[in-house]
Amino acid sequence: MTTLSEISIHAWLHENQIKNEKGDLIEFTNHMFLFDIYADESDFLVVIKGAQVGLSTLEVIKNFYDAYKNTMDIIYTLPTGNDITVFVGGKVNRIIANNPILLEYTKDKDSVEQKTVGEKSMIYFRGSWSKKAAIMVTADRLVHDEKDSSKQDVIAEFQARLQHSKYKQIHVFSHPSVPGHGVDVEWQKSDQKHWFITCPHCDFYHYMDWNLVDDTKMSVDFETKKYICKKCKGELSDNDRRNGAWVAKYKKTDERKYSGYWVPLLIAPYVTARELIDKWNDDTNTEDFFYNKVLGLPFAGSGNVVDEETILGNVTSMDNDQSGPIVIGVDTGIDIRYVIGNAKGIFTFGQCEKASAEHDPYDELRGFLAEWKDSIMVIDQGGDIIGARKLREEFPGRVFLCHYRNDRKTMKLITWGKNEESGNVVVDRNRCIQLVIDEFKSKRLALFGSKAEWFPYWLHWKNIYKVTEENPQLLTKTFKWLRKGRDDWVHATVYWRAGISKFAEKGHVVHNKHKQKPDSYEVNPDGSMSFNPEEHFDFYGKQDDDWRNI
Repeated sequence: MTTLSEISIHAWLHENQIKNEKGDLIEFTNHMFLFDIYADESDFLVVIKGAQVGLSTLEVIKNFYDAYKNTMDIIYTLPTGNDITVFVGGKVNRIIANNPILLEYTKDKDSVEQKTVGEKSMIYFRGSWSKKAAIMVTADRLVHDEKDSSKQDVIAEFQARLQHSKYKQIHVFSHPSVPGHGVDVEWQKSDQKHWFITCPHCDFYHYMDWNLVDDTKMSVDFETKKYICKKCKGELSDNDRRNGAWVAKYKKTDERKYSGYWVPLLIAPYVTARELIDKWNDDTNTEDFFYNKVLGLPFAGSGNVVDEETILGNVTSMDNDQSGPIVIGVDTGIDIRYVIGNAKGIFTFGQCEKASAEHDPYDELRGFLAEWKDSIMVIDQGGDIIGARKLREEFPGRVFLCHYRNDRKTMKLITWGKNEESGNVVVDRNRCIQLVIDEFKSKRLALFGSKAEWFPYWLHWKNIYKVTEENPQLLTKTFKWLRKGRDDWVHATVYWRAGISKFAEKGHVVHNKHKQKPDSYEVNPDGSMSFNPEEHFDFYGKQDDDWRNI
């Protein structure tokens, strides 16, 4: 005989008194907006959300329930392997320990990377920065937690793990980053449900919103620090916000196959309007951080994407005489892409012919080193381990392997190896990408040629975006640049920039004041670099030629 708990997750939650990782009962008094999401059995589910609204706990519990009831294998992804270790140890294992029924489900196999559920189901936990992790197991459901901070091409690889399943389910939930990327992709393919409430003063049926320009779309009063009705401006209580209902903006179709929910902190009864206003006014919170983590909305501000003018606005028709030290930045992999320039700027970029029985693409790189006899090359050490190291052996003192990592001891952006580390350079990936972007923005990095010629180069910059992350333990915010498509020329430029910092230091100086180049730059909360132009050594040619206005 089928029991109610076998057909209703809410009956199962109640019958087994399911608790979260802290040992608190799963309750809906302050989380009514989660009630329907728990019960949603759609094959395709997306939640675009603010931070700390209970979705990770929901998905962990939902996975155990569905895996046991339906005999499913589930893959749960987070951005990195370290995230998995922290998540499983700090949340999943504690949820299991607090619930006897889950201890019964997982008694046969319990490890960080996988849990056996019942006799036939498995839940795998995987990071998204290794393609190997995406091809090891098959699944009936993919769950992508914090998709926007994950490696997107690996997330795509996971899709192939569903091809032999009768379920083929995908659940995605994340705070967003920029429009058209990450969780916003699935959100745009959903019915886009909003949490509607009724104003007790005028019966206006509406959803909560944040719009500082149009007060008919603003649900917070900055003077009273209260939530208000967008129509009559009457005060809304926590109970008014609590007692809402999900209303779909669109009908589900083949193109809109996802069941979608938008969960901003505006609808959480435990978050006051004063708290939101304080977060908005907090100078340490950037605008994209507020929109992404508080409102659960993608944000396309000037700081977290690279627009066309930022790059192509640096194109000049002037000639580069290719004098002085030439630096070649190379990004390796299946395709080998490069940029070449001197202290005045970058005068060419390109892609080597693909490897074949008749052609070695590294011969093209050797040709560059032969053409510019005093040139140096900074090359990615990870894309093709063998080819890059062989080239360094052939050209000692001219070819340097670039390693992306933070120098935690000195916080320098670029550190050149000495003694046994000679031939290596360590680059702080995210801050150096930001440095190059800031130099493009301030028109300090010339691209010689025409805009048409440099258009393919700009497309690689278009494919990166910045996310801001909060470290609750350290009470700090960090940023990182992620990609949504090919970004090889971005990294080739960063490698070139590293080479310029060491081998082309005799450039023209801003205002003709010969100052020492600073070892590092001050990093602003939004990730941009601050420096005093009077003290900054300019590597990019004469300022008085005014090429930036061409």
